Amino acid sequence: MIQGIVFDLDDTLYEQQAPFAEAVHTIFPAFPTEKMNALFIRFRHYSDLHYMKSITGEWSLEKMRYERIRLALADFDFVSADSNLEKFQAAYDQALQLISLPSEIVASLDFLTQQKTPLGIITNGPVDRQNDKLNALQLTRWIDSENTLISDGVQIQKPDPEIFHLMEKQLNLSAESLLYIGDSFDNDVIGAKAAGWSVWWFNHQGRKIPKGQQAIFEKECTSFKDLNNALMNKKSLQR
Repeated sequence: MIQGIVFDLDDTLYEQQAPFAEAVHTIFPAFPTEKMNALFIRFRHYSDLHYMKSITGEWSLEKMRYERIRLALADFDFVSADSNLEKFQAAYDQALQLISLPSEIVASLDFLTQQKTPLGIITNGPVDRQNDKLNALQLTRWIDSENTLISDGVQIQKPDPEIFHLMEKQLNLSAESLLYIGDSFDNDVIGAKAAGWSVWWFNHQGRKIPKGQQAIFEKECTSFKDLNNALMNKKSLQR
């Protein structure tokens, strides 16, 4: 039986594509709107792929942010001036200040809080940047700040199972009683399963399972409504 639920942050508790698309329209207005979802998926791919380079010092954080949008655009044969590529992160940061929780997530968090379900967040990223998002989303209404683990703050990055074990100690719950919900197969699904947790893959972007991997998750949710329905169904939380 699932006793505690832990969420990823980016593109799980809020729709990250919306601020991304706003920044793209601002800086690269010629990019085709109909390809925005595909561009966002490539952007997330390169962000996850090169994030560790910024952690190890191989790349600066600024270089990683520059390369992830440059490489994503290049996949669509879209070439932009360096000056615009350098401006993108500032536009993206500005758009992220206006993020909000989808109504389905609010309903889910309200329900889980009423059920007295222990809740947490595990997210990769810089402490200040992730805290800005947490504050914009007002997530401390439901989740205590001490139950939020940010990778740079604890010096452990998903998919390392150690960050999940750290959350077990924080919530005082066993791996077998915990559920993790996240959108990244490589970081969230693989990381949580390696720690012995149950996992729901929040695949609302319609990604494919990475080549060579198996469907090791317990459930796949394909929309915020789907996720909300599952969280409010007690049978879904019986392992």
